[in-house]
This record gives sequence, structure tokens and C-alpha cells, in this order.
Amino acid sequence: MTVCLHVSTIEPGPLRENYLISRLAWHWERAGHRISYGAASLAGADLGILHVDRTRVFAKDLPGNPKGVPLLNGSVLDISKNLYSTLRVLPGDSWDGPVIIKSVLNCFGGPEWRGAPRGLFARMRRKLARRHWRLAQCLPPGDYPILSKLSEVPEWVWEDPELIVERFLPEREGEFYCLRGWIFFGDRGYTYRLFSHAGVVKIKSMVKSEILGEPPPELEAFRAAHGFDFGKFDYVLVDGRPVILDVNKTPILSAAPDTPRVKDLAEGLRSFLEQV
Repeated sequence: MTVCLHVSTIEPGPLRENYLISRLAWHWERAGHRISYGAASLAGADLGILHVDRTRVFAKDLPGNPKGVPLLNGSVLDISKNLYSTLRVLPGDSWDGPVIIKSVLNCFGGPEWRGAPRGLFARMRRKLARRHWRLAQCLPPGDYPILSKLSEVPEWVWEDPELIVERFLPEREGEFYCLRGWIFFGDRGYTYRLFSHAGVVKIKSMVKSEILGEPPPELEAFRAAHGFDFGKFDYVLVDGRPVILDVNKTPILSAAPDTPRVKDLAEGLRSFLEQV
């Protein structure tokens, strides 16, 4: 069955090659499906894929859909951390362990920063934050400060609605900090674990990784409750239980498109073709 897929974005032209959807589209096009990109209406499509790389998707970002074409991730419109965090702490809480300060925005707020005009003062402040985030009164780009106790959190952090303070409960294995992930599309997906010497585990800081088995049922329940058709969840195991740290509806993928894992993810499209 050949279908017309429209990837609804707010950026002109095709997506960056390292987006998950771009990797999967490589297979879909070879299977004969037609794929278009942009903010156009879904009127000429058989299936839509909402791909707005922002934490919050507004009504103006949604495609016109007069015929009611199925739109994947069409109900995933706000993934701000304060909406789902189970680790959040507030001033005066009794937590006496380490804490981590985060942006409520996805991916350190990078997409929002790049997508809006910034004045000289904002750019200089962001540059200063790389060395002295307390003095700059903003988080360092691409990182989250970890403090030894709640009382060390600056007052301006509590006053900023775009920041969130959480209990820092890392997963450890020997000398390493660990971060787990589940990446999925339709009924296909896989989990993995990254190892790093840094408390904030990132691809750039990892020293090794491993592929795991099925996702914990708690993650599957969260996915169903929040309407994710595709995406990536970052999580850790704390006392044997999964704790979600971050969710992403426009994930990137470092694996090449012709790898077996990506090919299997692309097969997840079949689970949505029944809607067409």
C-alpha cells in the first residue's frame, strides 16, 4: 500500500538528516511512499506527522486538516518538564539531598533559543553563563547545574517559571553515571543505556553504551496516557523503578538510516496504515 505522508513542520524545506523522522523517511521513500514537508494543509495527504521542534506547539503551528487526516503525535502539544516531573522540589521542602536545576523546555531550551531573535545583552549573558551561571542568572547552555543541597539554589531560580528544580537521583554502575532511553515509532522501538563520568549524561560525554530489552511497563503506560505515537523517553532506574527525566517528540538519531535498528523502527509505519 503506497501512501502520501505529510510531515508538518514550522521550518521550510526538508528536515535535518539526523532527526528520527528523517532517518525513517529514508526507508519509507524506498518503499514507494510519497513524503512532503512544511506547514501546508493535510488535505492532500493520507497520513500526517506533526514535527514541530519546540517544547510547546500552539494552534498556529498545527496544519489545516479539513478532511480529518490522522495526524501522528497530534495530541502531544506540550512536553514542559513541570507537567510530568515526579522529582520536582520547591522552597521549604524537606529534601536534604542533591538537586539539579533544569529548563522546563526540551533539549535545554536550544530550539526556542535558536528560533527567536536575541539582542546583544542576551547573547553576552548566555556567553557569561558558560563560566559563571550564577552571576549571569541563567543556566549554562547545554548543561544543568547540580548542587549538593536545596539551600544552595539561588533565589532567582525559584522566580523563573521556565526553570525547575528536581531531586538529583542518578543511576550509578561502578564509576559511571547511567542514562536509559526508549525510542519508538508505532509498535516498534528499542531501549538502551549510556554510561558517562559526568552527572548529566549526554551523547558527547558518554564513554560506552548498550542495547537493552523491552521498556518498563510504566513507560508504556505513560506513553499511552499522553498520546505519543513516536518519540524518545529518557529515564533512570531508582531502587529498581523507572523514573522519567525527559520526553522528546522530535528526537534525533545518531545511527545511520541503513542500520537494522532504524530499519525496524521504520516498519512501525505499518501500525498506522490501518487508520488510512
